[in-house]
Amino acid sequence: MRNPSSDIPKARALLITALKEKDWRYVRAALPLMKRAKAVRRAPNKQKPITPAQKLAVRTLCRSDLTNHEIATRVGLANGGRVSEIITGKRK
Repeated sequence: MRNPSSDIPKARALLITALKEKDWRYVRAALPLMKRAKAVRRAPNKQKPITPAQKLAVRTLCRSDLTNHEIATRVGLANGGRVSEIITGKRK
């Protein structure tokens, strides 16, 4: 069974009731309402995987005075965001 979506206003009301009534059952009922459900849908990948040769080329070119967009164009990546991911270590 999937987790229900978070409902902070309802959880807040339950916690206020728990304080007034001094009853832990309200707290136990409020805790699951504070968790966010995981995203169900994701867009499919449209870009090709980055090869080790492209990663090496990006790391070499990042030492020059080129912008991320220029590096992406030279290496054959989709955009400068992919270059940024490689430089910051998100694509090891």
